[in-house]
Amino acid sequence: MNRRPPERGRLHIRGARQPTAAARPLDAPRRRRPAPGPAAGSKATKGRGRASAGHAVRPTGGGRALRPGRPGLNVMGRRRAFALLLLIAGAFMAIGAKLVVIQGVDSAHYLAAGGSEWEQTISLPGQRGGILDRNGDELAISIPQSTIYADPHQVNDPLTEAAALAPILSIPAPTLDDMLTEDSGFVYLAHTVADATAARVAKLDLAGIYSLQEPKRFYPAGQLAQPLLGAVGTDGSGLGGLEYQYNSLLAGQAGKSVEQIDPDGHQIPDGNQDYVAPVAGQDLVLSLDEPLQYEAEQALAQAIVAAGAKDGVALLMDSKTGEILADAQLTMPTAGNTEPPAVPVSIAGSSGGPQAQPVEAPSASAFTDVYEPGSVNKLITISAALQTGVIVPSDVFTIPNSYQVAGTTFHDAEYHPTEHWTVTDILANSSNIGTIQISQRLGKANLLQYIHDYGLGSVSDVDFPGESAGLLPTYWSGTSIADVAIGQGIAVTAIQMLSAYNTIANGGIYVPPKLVDGTIDAKGQYHAIPAAPTHRVVSTTVAKEMTTMLEQVVQVGTGTAANLDPYTVAGKTGTALVPSATGGYEAGHYVASFAGFVPAEDPQITGMVVIDNTPDYGAAASAPTFATIARDALTAFNIPPLPKQPPAAGVPLATAQSATGAGEIAGTPLPGLATPPTVAPLTTSPAGQAPSAPPSTAATPPTTVSAVRSRSSPPAG
Repeated sequence: MNRRPPERGRLHIRGARQPTAAARPLDAPRRRRPAPGPAAGSKATKGRGRASAGHAVRPTGGGRALRPGRPGLNVMGRRRAFALLLLIAGAFMAIGAKLVVIQGVDSAHYLAAGGSEWEQTISLPGQRGGILDRNGDELAISIPQSTIYADPHQVNDPLTEAAALAPILSIPAPTLDDMLTEDSGFVYLAHTVADATAARVAKLDLAGIYSLQEPKRFYPAGQLAQPLLGAVGTDGSGLGGLEYQYNSLLAGQAGKSVEQIDPDGHQIPDGNQDYVAPVAGQDLVLSLDEPLQYEAEQALAQAIVAAGAKDGVALLMDSKTGEILADAQLTMPTAGNTEPPAVPVSIAGSSGGPQAQPVEAPSASAFTDVYEPGSVNKLITISAALQTGVIVPSDVFTIPNSYQVAGTTFHDAEYHPTEHWTVTDILANSSNIGTIQISQRLGKANLLQYIHDYGLGSVSDVDFPGESAGLLPTYWSGTSIADVAIGQGIAVTAIQMLSAYNTIANGGIYVPPKLVDGTIDAKGQYHAIPAAPTHRVVSTTVAKEMTTMLEQVVQVGTGTAANLDPYTVAGKTGTALVPSATGGYEAGHYVASFAGFVPAEDPQITGMVVIDNTPDYGAAASAPTFATIARDALTAFNIPPLPKQPPAAGVPLATAQSATGAGEIAGTPLPGLATPPTVAPLTTSPAGQAPSAPPSTAATPPTTVSAVRSRSSPPAG
């Protein structure tokens, strides 16, 4: 059979539709080959292995393989792909950087945040150190008490638990409800409650309510010396006085307890715990003598009531060391004051219903309050004049009844004819006019120099919180030389004037006052605080001359109510007007004071009494109060009287005739402030011989406060 072979070069594919001669003439031009069609398997192919209609394909048998069109992205596609790649890389870099910050830079923060979900930290305050007197008796002490706290996460019914706790803790139920619903694992409800209160709370057995031990401050002697000691707040920090001044030393260091807890707030058994033990604070040992402090407060309270005064200060100091043995500061209560009396007193023979009783002053006024010293300041004026040589004790001055200075007339306290007085007479009579004449010889510059040398115008070495430096004239007028000389126009603290008199008691050497003797550490070791440096103000000769003249003040002058025979007392009365709030002075209102030391032959006790805003003079209100507290100190420390010594060379004595009291009325002690009975812990002996011990004394007692101190040294533990 003669068959026509297929057209050479044409590929026959099964299933493909072949064109016929009639469909396209042989001489017709070939169509341009179209671009490759969709990939195999797409809808356009209509089946695997089938060529698209109208597409020419290369033969696969003995011919060359068919080459498809070039695959890939065009320029725009490639750009988009590269941008996407950069975006993904940037995201991974940001994530990596954040991981570095979380796990490296801020790891502590995130650990703490995470730890707060499963850790509970309880602060453990250190045991606060005590405050002791010179004999080791406790004036302030901390005792562990129960503190009630809650874990609100464990509280199931806040309203019910708040209602149950409110009457026990004396806290309103709504306030407790707010505490019990806080988003916290630890909330204080009540600090340092009484043992009975803690027991009642424990008996309720409430979910999420617990207790821990915290120290609470107690003052075994009650309010005694409270202005000095200060107070402690609920957080255990000192709020005033010595508690504030030595807070860091007393407080010690707080510890902590860190516990792991589960989501329900329960402690995880055998969970890691971090415990840091608290460190106890140190004890503070004061120079105060507790029994003497009480006696000083009692005597001061009696004087304030008897004198109808507003407030007062009574100070006693160890003459040799400057240690403050007693510091009483009392005031009359204001309307509505509910504080208990400091030391209840009663003045016999008074009428008009119950007597108002003094209470503890709001601050340590011996350091913080200033007053015009009045005639006690004459010690500075006269001793400075003696030291500079402008006068000698035997100089005689003409003292008229009135005296002009810069157009202003000055008077003595009482009228008197023209007198001719020695320096001793001027001091014994507390003559303003005589002292002004002496200060005019001394001059402004010298007077100011010695005022500063005696410690006026600057805070003491005690540096008590809020202590005042006093007030000195900022402007020196024509009358300042007169005003300052007699103790007006300046303001001092009681501790400054006490230190000035103690300078004469120490032979002209200024001995800084001292209130804190030392500390006791956690091991029971006592550490003494070094004494501040001393400095000389006047010579020993001038100090002896001043001592003789001050003895005359007490023997025949304005200070006779301070006499403690057989002891020899050297001292000076002072009476200054009270400044008015509207300017000038309040007529009939005085600051009555007395400062002195005993025994004059070898001073052991220096004292100062200030009775503020009273109608009475220092001779009637302060001098007998000084005698009372000085007598108590002499007895407490077994200080014997000494043989009388002759007056300092060249110092004339005052006589009963010359001691007219013109400068300041001596008067008699106020009712209730009678001169104390004779003090005689040792019997006196003939002149020149040592005193012998009375039958009741088994051994020779120490003759100085320092000797007694060594016998009653601070405890070792």
